[in-house]
Amino acid sequence: MSIRRIYKMKNWIGVLAIVCIASVVFATKTSDGAKGYKIQVTSNLAEKTLVVLSKITDAKLEIQDSAYAAKDGAFKFTGSGSEGSSLYYLTFGNTTPPGIPVILENGAQVKLGVTKVGGAYDITLVGGEYNKSMLSLYNLYTGFEKEMEAFNAEVATIDATTVTEEIRTNTTQRYNKMISSRSEAIEQFIQNEPASPATYFAVKYLFQKPASKLILIAADKMEKELPNSLYTKNLVSLAANIGPTVEGAIAPEISLKTPEGEILALSSLRGKVVLIDFWASWCGPCRKENPNVKKIYEKYKDQGFEIYAVSLDNNEAQWKGAIAKDGLAWKHVSELLGWKGTVSRAYGVGSIPQTFLLDKEGRIVKTGFRSHELESLIQPLLK
Repeated sequence: MSIRRIYKMKNWIGVLAIVCIASVVFATKTSDGAKGYKIQVTSNLAEKTLVVLSKITDAKLEIQDSAYAAKDGAFKFTGSGSEGSSLYYLTFGNTTPPGIPVILENGAQVKLGVTKVGGAYDITLVGGEYNKSMLSLYNLYTGFEKEMEAFNAEVATIDATTVTEEIRTNTTQRYNKMISSRSEAIEQFIQNEPASPATYFAVKYLFQKPASKLILIAADKMEKELPNSLYTKNLVSLAANIGPTVEGAIAPEISLKTPEGEILALSSLRGKVVLIDFWASWCGPCRKENPNVKKIYEKYKDQGFEIYAVSLDNNEAQWKGAIAKDGLAWKHVSELLGWKGTVSRAYGVGSIPQTFLLDKEGRIVKTGFRSHELESLIQPLLK
């Protein structure tokens, strides 16, 4: 990967390091073009500061051009871009991060303001088709970097010879919360911002290893909104190699017979929060869960919550009898083939009860939980 910010625990009290990784190859300087891009920059950089413009690829940063800051900190780049909008990166004094991402395409007239503050850069960015989104993303992830740096500085003052277990626990919890908040904020960016090369940047270059959920969400969004982009094709290719039932994936279709003999498709429940519950009449733990699930179902069924219960029974009478005896008023389907059924294999079910919670779009939010966790999981999805 060209650009990553990787946060690591350095020792047992939680001191953290930020490691920037980049590989660089030199490329021929781009030529000017009447319909090319133009970047005009104002900055507080020292005179003769070297500025390098590189194109971001998954393998490396490909240097496109370089300039020196003038006495007033100004500099500019002009060039002809490749077809479509592409990710570029400005670095200062060398060819490696930290730096500033921009999105360029032919015809882009970009104005960038750079204020160096210590080792970081505050920016303004206007112009080009997608740089509004890139600016939002940049401010998001650099804001978390500043929090992390402040945290590192605080932790570095802790005396290892007198540190208590309470301090260790608190430090770890604070670190985990920051990492979790960062991931959640980036996920919200991907979901809420229009699809763009910034979406790809968020998935590919802000994590040591992109979460499957983010890849799937971003690939789906970009395929709908930006189908012809090379970045979309790359994400779709990544998504194709992810298993069908990981969190973030659209749940594979199920279409089976109900106890009344009618076909009920899982997709017919789109628009509701759905619990897929793999169970069987002969499964003791499954039957013990039913009273707790019933209470939750009765409480939330009128708010958009539904249960799609897939039975691994092979005896129709026993299946229907368990439904009646336990008073299970939700949706039921079965192949009546026990463990030989195709649906349980498609979902990777190796034991029961097994649960999958879907949001209103049919996307898997959580797997493998029990009834005491269900209510807290469905509440935010119903909102």
